[in-house]
Amino acid sequence: MQPMTFRELSDQLVVLYDQRNFEDALQLLEGQRDFFPDQATRTTFWRMCLLSLAGRPAEVLSVFQQGLEAGQWWSQELFADPDLNAVRELSEFQRLVAISEEKYQEERTRIPSDHAILLPNPPASGKYPLLIALHGRNGNKESHLEFWEVARRRGWLVVSPQSTQPLFPGAYCWDNTAQGVVDVLYSYEQVSQEYEIDPERLLIAGFSQGSGLALHTALTGTIPAHGFIGVASWWADPKSLSPETEEAKRLRCYFITGEKDHTFDTAMEIQKALQENNIQFDQESHADLAHEFPSEFESSFDKAIKFILE
Repeated sequence: MQPMTFRELSDQLVVLYDQRNFEDALQLLEGQRDFFPDQATRTTFWRMCLLSLAGRPAEVLSVFQQGLEAGQWWSQELFADPDLNAVRELSEFQRLVAISEEKYQEERTRIPSDHAILLPNPPASGKYPLLIALHGRNGNKESHLEFWEVARRRGWLVVSPQSTQPLFPGAYCWDNTAQGVVDVLYSYEQVSQEYEIDPERLLIAGFSQGSGLALHTALTGTIPAHGFIGVASWWADPKSLSPETEEAKRLRCYFITGEKDHTFDTAMEIQKALQENNIQFDQESHADLAHEFPSEFESSFDKAIKFILE
């Protein structure tokens, strides 16, 4: 079988999942997963879910056991996934969940603060415009960097903070807002020490849950951002998003939304909250876009920059 990119594999699995074609999804995953050893914990969980949905509980337990023996672990909250309903009440499954949780609790305290950087050519002024880009839930510092590469090409220094809240190895979330703010501040302060930043061109952006935290940090004044870019924006409590400083009231925001995205209504609630607080924003909506970046993101980025800075 010819190897795909991991994004291609993910996209095809979503299509088969939505069609409830679980056996074909399993066959596809089994044929491709060995090409992605760095994604083994993620693909093990996907296998467990698909086997459960396919009505093969004994194989779920076998795959789970093998994953644990290989050193894998997952946050207990992931096992609330309804895809695992076929095995949830089994005592052996519950025993394995307890082992996984013990490993998770051991490892979560060892997660270091971290970030990725995209460095453009040095600016003539000596000061770098800075874009802070937050990954979504289940993501990491490398997630979607290929899209933010357009910012680097436009001369922006891009820093992608990684949350210290793990869901499983290589996948993180921003569920604890206070800790998320600490993580973002760490990356901002580190990059500010290493590079001279242009304070007039400081933007914060994010995907999904990362978009919500990015907006939160800007509106609270935690990060003195002049603009915000949100892709597939989501936040648990949109009504809580209100400016807390005079500088935050001047924030300009740009949203990129997909009408087939399950978070579309939440993005609209976020925009409503901003409107009620007289925060200026603009948005572009894509009729066929789901919970993802648009393929023409370069154009979207340029529109966002024009709205925010001009």
